[in-house]
Amino acid sequence: MLKGLDPHIEEQLRRAEEAESEVNRLGSLAAEAPRLRIELARSQRRNERNGNSQTAREQARREIAAAKERQADVPLTLETVSKLVYSLYSLLKDVDAHRKEALRLMGIVDRMDYEEALEAGEDEQKEMGRDPKGIEYLIASRHGQPRIKQMVDDLDPDFNFLRNCDLDEPLRRDVANFIMAHVVSPERANQDRATASAAVSQDRSIPQPTQAPAISPNGSPE
Repeated sequence: MLKGLDPHIEEQLRRAEEAESEVNRLGSLAAEAPRLRIELARSQRRNERNGNSQTAREQARREIAAAKERQADVPLTLETVSKLVYSLYSLLKDVDAHRKEALRLMGIVDRMDYEEALEAGEDEQKEMGRDPKGIEYLIASRHGQPRIKQMVDDLDPDFNFLRNCDLDEPLRRDVANFIMAHVVSPERANQDRATASAAVSQDRSIPQPTQAPAISPNGSPE
């Protein structure tokens, strides 16, 4: 160092160089701040997602365990409900069978009334010297399926398969309609309309009423 230099200046220079070195160091560090902020935010989001995922996974395990426990009751409950449904189905089938039998029997009544009216009408026509064929069509128009159905309806004017049933609750109504669809389908209803006439043509005697099959406790016919 040259003699005569001001020591004060030397001290200031030293301090300035130290400050310059510190500024350069801090500048490099400051340049890393944006990247570090991004990495910190990403790490925080990752930790939050991991925490949420772990919590949801644990809750899902508990829900699956609860579902498995509840499902274990399904087979027995289904068996119980099936027996009840079959019991209601059998009951409605019995009601339908009795109605069908009444329809068939009323078909015999109608046939007897027809033959009686026809015989009386033919005799009357013969006495009047007329062709008895004409009266046959007239009398036939007053008999047949409409009259048979009306006679059955007259025996129980307010009949309905679900009479006095509370069907306000939708699920109960759906169950009732589902079972009824198996008891009396539209196709079956059309076939039933011909039952009385067909039965009368094959058998004009009134049979003894048949007993409905007994239903065992498990819901199957004995």
